[in-house]
Amino acid sequence: MTKKYDKKALLFCGLLMLITAASDALRGVFLPEFRQAFSLSEPQAGRIIMISYVGNLLFLSVGGRLSDRLPRKRFIGGVLLLWAAALAVYTFTESYTLLLVSMIFSMGGSTMLSTSVNMITPLLFVSPAMLVSIFNFIQGIGITASQNVIGRWSDSLTAWHAANAGLLLLAAVCFVILMTMKLPDPEPGAGSSAGLAAILKKPASFFLIIICGCYFVAEHGLMNWLTSYGSEHLGFTVQRSAFYLSLFFGGITVGRLVFAPFIERIGVFRSLLIWSAAGTVIYIAGMALGKNGMLLFGASGLALSIIYPMLVMLIGKFFDPSIAGSATGLILSIATLFDIAFNAFFGDLVSSLGYARAMTVLPAAAGVFCAMLFALKLCVKRSREIR
Repeated sequence: MTKKYDKKALLFCGLLMLITAASDALRGVFLPEFRQAFSLSEPQAGRIIMISYVGNLLFLSVGGRLSDRLPRKRFIGGVLLLWAAALAVYTFTESYTLLLVSMIFSMGGSTMLSTSVNMITPLLFVSPAMLVSIFNFIQGIGITASQNVIGRWSDSLTAWHAANAGLLLLAAVCFVILMTMKLPDPEPGAGSSAGLAAILKKPASFFLIIICGCYFVAEHGLMNWLTSYGSEHLGFTVQRSAFYLSLFFGGITVGRLVFAPFIERIGVFRSLLIWSAAGTVIYIAGMALGKNGMLLFGASGLALSIIYPMLVMLIGKFFDPSIAGSATGLILSIATLFDIAFNAFFGDLVSSLGYARAMTVLPAAAGVFCAMLFALKLCVKRSREIR
């Protein structure tokens, strides 16, 4: 374990979380522009989101296992190069087909990179729960800036090219830093016993898949569709809708910084239960109130701020350390199927039922996520103690 304040490691992890988050958020911000520039129907627009989660599935399922076998610098560097290649395509081309193909690598690569940061933080630093929260606070800055700042100029593909060019430059900086770092490698033979069937037979796996899958639908569904929902159904401008979306991720950003010290004291699992209950109630209320509830998404984001990074930490506590990476990748990749299914059918759902009814899927998913988290606490013992 390196010293607590290794500046190079801190800079690398923080910058990587910042730029991968900004890249992810651009999809939802520019979705209305994609629809107009490429003359897309709602189902076609939905495919842009759906195919990006296919990338999540591929990268997490394969990458989770490789992360327990390959030298970590080589693994993270390879994923970083694939992600940067997708940004280059966005920067220099204007093609719906290339956009779809590149979404596989940009979304899958960014998710694998941010997950890797969450997984290597306990290996690099003391007080890992606090630093995971801080790194994910920086991730929230990237999302909020992308939605609120870049969202003001999201009415042309020129802005799309410029935003990705900037991210590509920062990705190059990250790669240079990575090549000068030392990362602890997996132990010899780690992950060799990480059979998929063995992982899935664990009682916790079922609960964790449902928890992560439903949370993905609730958070990512809002990220990808709130701008369109607000501008096309509630009567807001695209810019105003992007602002409300930025409140949600702004709340997540602030919450990860403010609550970081308390997680170490309260414990990861207890914190998840407390914050998920509060956040789910506010989230459902905000969606139920429609136009009058948009401001509540800022408060729900604040309450849900710790959920994803702590879920990543929690998953590994149910498995032997030698297969924690494989188990985390497998569970998150299966949970990604929820994202894929949601985005595959959501455009058709909007076309047939309208936005008002279609959006009820999101609060329903939030409710299931919260209920299953409490069920996990009550029904399953952990292999490694975690409060």
